[in-house]
Amino acid sequence: MIRLYKHKEAFEAEITILTESEGGRRSPPHNGIRWDFTYAENNPENKMYMIWPEFVDDNGDAIDRGVFLEGTLKARMHIVSEKMLPLHVEKIHVGTEFYCMEGPKRVAHGVVTKVTGLTCKT
Repeated sequence: MIRLYKHKEAFEAEITILTESEGGRRSPPHNGIRWDFTYAENNPENKMYMIWPEFVDDNGDAIDRGVFLEGTLKARMHIVSEKMLPLHVEKIHVGTEFYCMEGPKRVAHGVVTKVTGLTCKT
């Protein structure tokens, strides 16, 4: 399996990248993009977190960094800050909806499809 990141993902998701006409980016992103993550529900302060996608093909291999990404894609999601794990353990489950942000701009939306490596060290 080809991966962009060495550490295990926390969960898997399906992400729909918004087009420019839908309010998204002017040009499609590439794999390795480091969007901010915000929860769609129960996030009154609109807090954002460093949870980065690793887009994958149907075989589970990371899509090459040089390929433009568009439409709805599968992704392995990586939580960058370990100190935030307790918060995310409580919030992330199959069906959790989220947005991918570039500053204040929503550029994609997604839903958690599978929880894989999300654990909290005690």
